[in-house]
Amino acid sequence: MSFRKIPRDLLLLTLTMIVANTAGFMYLPLLPLYLASLGASVGQIGLFFTLQVVLSICFRILGGWISDHIGRLQTIAIGGVCGLAAMLGFTLAPTWGWAIIGALFNEIGGALVGPSFQAYTAEKAPEGSTSSTFGWVNGLFFVCVIIGPLLGGFLAEHYGYRPMLWVATGIFAVATVIRLLMARGASWAVTALKPAALVKDVRALLVLLLSGGLLLWLFITDGLADAGMQLAMPFLPKFVTEVGGVSASAYTALFAWTSVTTSLAMWPCGRFADRYGERRSIAIGTLLFAFIWWGTVFKPTPPIFAVVFTLAGVAQGFIMPAFSSLISKAVPRESLGMTWGVYMTALGVLAIPAPYIGGLLYDNVAPAAAFVLAGGCMLVAAPLALWKLRLPVPQPQAEPMLKRVEG
Repeated sequence: MSFRKIPRDLLLLTLTMIVANTAGFMYLPLLPLYLASLGASVGQIGLFFTLQVVLSICFRILGGWISDHIGRLQTIAIGGVCGLAAMLGFTLAPTWGWAIIGALFNEIGGALVGPSFQAYTAEKAPEGSTSSTFGWVNGLFFVCVIIGPLLGGFLAEHYGYRPMLWVATGIFAVATVIRLLMARGASWAVTALKPAALVKDVRALLVLLLSGGLLLWLFITDGLADAGMQLAMPFLPKFVTEVGGVSASAYTALFAWTSVTTSLAMWPCGRFADRYGERRSIAIGTLLFAFIWWGTVFKPTPPIFAVVFTLAGVAQGFIMPAFSSLISKAVPRESLGMTWGVYMTALGVLAIPAPYIGGLLYDNVAPAAAFVLAGGCMLVAAPLALWKLRLPVPQPQAEPMLKRVEG
């Protein structure tokens, strides 16, 4: 699918999302270092990110269900307000413990915005081009992952973490106003939010999930991959800057470069998934990540970091559109929001202990140990994707009885 075929309203929503997430990615790559500056130890940083995963699990399903019932744009607007509260929580935190307030609002906002944006993209994707549509949208979205870390790293290095956070908060405030304006003309069906309806919808989705089909294996496979990411990612800034001897600004430049390669890889990798199958695309991406994590610690030097950060962008290009496409094909359209909420929750369940385990390994065994285990998780996910992530073969419809009689 070409860029010109992207629906105009989907393109507009994507562009407005970029503004909001530019602010978020100004501080996210540096959050472990910011927490350390507030007095957190390595173990406490691992505990912080473990709590984030738990908070995510608490809110994702509810956020997706709200999206299904009151509308995608309306839910994104509410999530924007919560995101602004999260930015203020991080900025005003006097100690790392107080930053948990920011994490709380951040996860509420993410639970509302994330499933809504993914469901909206799936609903607007042209028939037969789901993966490539997600590839285009995710590729455009990664502009914020390029600009945000570069700007955040520059401000943090020259002015400090707190001034950087104030700038990010101001940018996010602008984005919040834009989101509210987009949702202003839409009707708000708040009366549809009844607890009984939530219980009924969750029960129906759980029956589909526990039937042992594609949806279950999607959650297991991506849960393994996410556990691998959570084992290593919270400690990647510390490893690259302390063990590898790279400055904070150079690390954010590498992080931004990964986003550049991800953005460039998204569309061709999405086309690959449309043509050769999502499961093959996911297997390639997870296998790449296994070698990326092992390569990071094999010889921690700037040239090696440049290679593995580049490959990380390509790996994400293979994984993200393919997973998004499979999720959108696995369930009815009217349940997309809640399915995305369950999907984000399920992979979080497997990843709950991962940051804490990663911190224990980093501190008590060796800094490389967390990365070696992360690569092992990815290595297991690759064959599992090839084996289990197969779309059901469409059954041919029976010819109508009347037509056969008349023939």
